[in-house]
Amino acid sequence: MRNSRPMILLFPLVCFLSSIISILCEPNTLGVCNQKEKHALLRFKQALSDPGNRLSSWSMDEDCCRWEAVRCNNVTGRVVELLLGTFMLGGEISPALLELEFLSYLNLSWNVFGGRPIPSFLGSMGSLRYLDLSYAGFGGVVPHQLGNLSTLRHLDLGYNSGLYVENLDWISHLSFLKYLDLGWVDLHREVHWLESMSMIPSLSKLLLSSCRLDRNMASSLGYANFTSLTVLDIDGNDFDQEIPNWLFNLTSLVALHLSNNQFKGQISESFGQLKYLEFLNLDFNSFHGPIPTSIGNLSSLRYLVLSRNPLINGTLPTSLGLLSNLEGLGVGATSLTGNISEVHFKTLLKLKVLSISKISLSFHVDSNWTPPFQLEYLDADSCKMGLKFPAWLKTQNSLSGVFLSSSGIVDTTPNWFWKWASSIQRIHLSDNQISGDLSQVVLNNSILDLSSNRFSGRLPLLSSNVVVLNIANNSFSGQIFPLICRKTDGRSKLEVLDISNNALSGELSDCWMHWPSLTHINLGSNNLSGEIPNSMGSLVALKALSLQNNSLYGDIPSSLQNCKVLGLISLSDNKFSGIIPRWIVERTTLVVIHLRSNKFMGDIPPQICQLSYLRVLDLANNSLSGTIPRCLNNISSMAARPNEGDFNVFEAHYDFESYMESLILNIKGRDSEYKEILRYVRMIDLSSNNLSGSIPIEIFSLSGLLSLNLSHNHLMGMISVEIGGMEYLESLDLSRNNLSGEIPQTMANLTFLDILNLSYNNLSGRIPSSTQIQTFSPLSFFGNVELCGAPLPKNCPGDEEEETQRSTGVGEKREFPEIAWFYVGMGSGFFVGLWGVCGCLFFNKAWRHAYFQYLDDIKDSAYVAIAIKLKWLHQKLGIYNTG
Repeated sequence: MRNSRPMILLFPLVCFLSSIISILCEPNTLGVCNQKEKHALLRFKQALSDPGNRLSSWSMDEDCCRWEAVRCNNVTGRVVELLLGTFMLGGEISPALLELEFLSYLNLSWNVFGGRPIPSFLGSMGSLRYLDLSYAGFGGVVPHQLGNLSTLRHLDLGYNSGLYVENLDWISHLSFLKYLDLGWVDLHREVHWLESMSMIPSLSKLLLSSCRLDRNMASSLGYANFTSLTVLDIDGNDFDQEIPNWLFNLTSLVALHLSNNQFKGQISESFGQLKYLEFLNLDFNSFHGPIPTSIGNLSSLRYLVLSRNPLINGTLPTSLGLLSNLEGLGVGATSLTGNISEVHFKTLLKLKVLSISKISLSFHVDSNWTPPFQLEYLDADSCKMGLKFPAWLKTQNSLSGVFLSSSGIVDTTPNWFWKWASSIQRIHLSDNQISGDLSQVVLNNSILDLSSNRFSGRLPLLSSNVVVLNIANNSFSGQIFPLICRKTDGRSKLEVLDISNNALSGELSDCWMHWPSLTHINLGSNNLSGEIPNSMGSLVALKALSLQNNSLYGDIPSSLQNCKVLGLISLSDNKFSGIIPRWIVERTTLVVIHLRSNKFMGDIPPQICQLSYLRVLDLANNSLSGTIPRCLNNISSMAARPNEGDFNVFEAHYDFESYMESLILNIKGRDSEYKEILRYVRMIDLSSNNLSGSIPIEIFSLSGLLSLNLSHNHLMGMISVEIGGMEYLESLDLSRNNLSGEIPQTMANLTFLDILNLSYNNLSGRIPSSTQIQTFSPLSFFGNVELCGAPLPKNCPGDEEEETQRSTGVGEKREFPEIAWFYVGMGSGFFVGLWGVCGCLFFNKAWRHAYFQYLDDIKDSAYVAIAIKLKWLHQKLGIYNTG
């Protein structure tokens, strides 16, 4: 009982403390929402558009301190934070926000304000310490009133590409600012940006990527007063100068991002002074010379990126091996040479990312070398790893990506490789000479590129994890059945399947329904036969189908019309027959129709004119008849200026890499592979068919065409003068038709024309005169008996008289000085050459004897050869006479 009194006294104190803790830890447990601020927030909501209904909790019935994205002071109930980032809001920002007198934190990032200007009244919200308007779609001039926010610590206006600044004087008033992000805000009008920002002594992080800063706006300050600056990001501008010296005085820097700026000059040894530096990114500039050895002094450095500076040369400094904290090293796409050895990695125990692609470095390490690091990402494309497969790779158990394309490996995959590789997401080993039999291997990698090697045997098996499989240009044989008809565990993720240029045989198995995610299929250049199975029509996500150069036959199955997003179909060099299905020419997503060298017949369906995205139309070498549709001018992508466009049919993107489609096209009279530039090609090839009628004038309005081939048909009529509007045309073949009339003079406008063939028609008259046309071979015009003029040897009527006039009279006087000087020059040249030789022989006895001895040897050799030849002829004649 004596102890109960203290307990009774302690109980009220415990209750009081628990109440205080409850008040401080729960959002406004008092439940008191300031009514004035509540009404202000509702007016603010009313002016916004909220398609996702994210502000549904904002109503009169609820305490505003319990609304989503609203934070209140736990004691006073006044609104202090609005967390509206990623709400996809639009509309107007109401000045009702001004009634939130204690608002210190406002986040409107990742919304959609459609180019509206930043409200200037935000500069009157004096309590703001944090303002984030990034990625919100704002446009117009940044209001200078923001300079009134004297207590602001954090200002982020980044990635509003429509914003610009006229001057930055106001920024210097934000004397407590620690974080400033103006990325993608246009600052090119402000010459003195650096002076203004250097007047903020508290500034710790300055982010100015892609602000259109250039060399004329780089300050002439000898020293920038950024005493607290730890992060400087000026990526993606255009300074086009050497790095200013004041930058090396920023000794507090932890991260320095200078990529993609056209900085030039040598990389200064002064970088070694930035002893706290952890991130240094000089990627994609124009630096030249060696990598400074002083970088080895940056003991805190974690990431060093010097890639894509093609003029950086010399060897990789061994001092980089001293950077014991280094986690990422990128020196790819430079001109570094020499060897990489164990000493370069001596203390790099933390190295996770190694990017040394597209350089002439060679790996020279002991075959039993065990690296001190565990890599997560290795990019060594085009880096010479040696003829043998790198044995040290098997010690790396954390890899998610391995890129060893074009690395000079000539070896069989070791026994340990495929089991070791099964946990790696991305593997690229293309363009080597790696061999091996994969018929017993189950591939498990998300992205696997083994193309252009020497792998052989039956096709490997796939797990459901594989997304991209590229094994083109190898020696795989057998049927496709085991790969396609084997069910995987779980739903297949396979999107890209490229087995082109192998030795597969047999039919296309009817099991394609097991691969519903496929978007790109390339089985071209094999020995496949049979018909296209109906199950291919179940591939509703299919964008590209390439079956060219096989022995497939029959009709194109109607089930393929279920492939609603098909953009590329290549069935060339097979034995398909029948008419071109109507569904193909009505599939408005098509960009490429490549059906050449088959047995198609019938007319070209006029519905083909509806394909406004079509870029490649190749129906050559079939048995098509009828006329060319007159509506081809409706194919708008061929009528526009050639550009890259936004068609993903040519590529499948995965993270930071992609699979790219390729086609063998006959342009300029030869077959060539088009891959990287396929997206720029605009061509029509209807050659070697049975087409008749005239060339429709509408086809000449396709001004974006690069190649037009209508040869080997039965076309007649004249070539329209409208052909002169095809300003980008590089190849034109109208040969072996029945065209008549004159070649229009407007063809002289085709300044890009590289290949021209008008031979074997009934054209007449003078060939148009132009610098371009007269450079073509006469073969381009042969077979037109009524044609005359250069480059044909046949003169046109009246040409002889003009030639006579040019060779007499005024012309004679004009040309005489040129002819005279020609003979004077020839005579003096003969004199100098003759005495140059004779003089040497006359004054040098040894040379004279050697020269005449050489002539005697030639005479003797010639005599012997003639004598042998005469004897041989004599024997032959004797045999002939005897016979």
